[in-house]
Amino acid sequence: MKNKDFIPTSIYDIAAVERLKHLRFESVKEDVPALLEWLQDTHWDVAEGIANYLVPHVNEIKQELLFILNSNDGMWKYFVIYILIARSQDKLDPALIEVLRRIAEHPSDIDAEDAVDEAAKDILMNEFLCG
Repeated sequence: MKNKDFIPTSIYDIAAVERLKHLRFESVKEDVPALLEWLQDTHWDVAEGIANYLVPHVNEIKQELLFILNSNDGMWKYFVIYILIARSQDKLDPALIEVLRRIAEHPSDIDAEDAVDEAAKDILMNEFLCG
């Protein structure tokens, strides 16, 4: 897709999110990394709409999520866990469960400081997502 007007240009670009809502996931799949960048802070106006769009596709975007979960950005991990992964409508892919378990059991200093380990523990206790 040449026109990428569904990718926000600012934290207030709700119009882009509105355009995103009307697109098939297959047509924007290659742009998931750019969309996930807007979930670095759930206080941004665009975060909720993008998360809602991506929730049904959590397992389909596991590689992109694994990249974030293996990063050193504790707050991004925290927000992605709660605004996206926790809302999954399907049992999580085993690779996602494995990384969440690692974070919960052996958190980095950043993960502990930003409560990412606690967020991971919350997800792991969810029988629907991880059972």
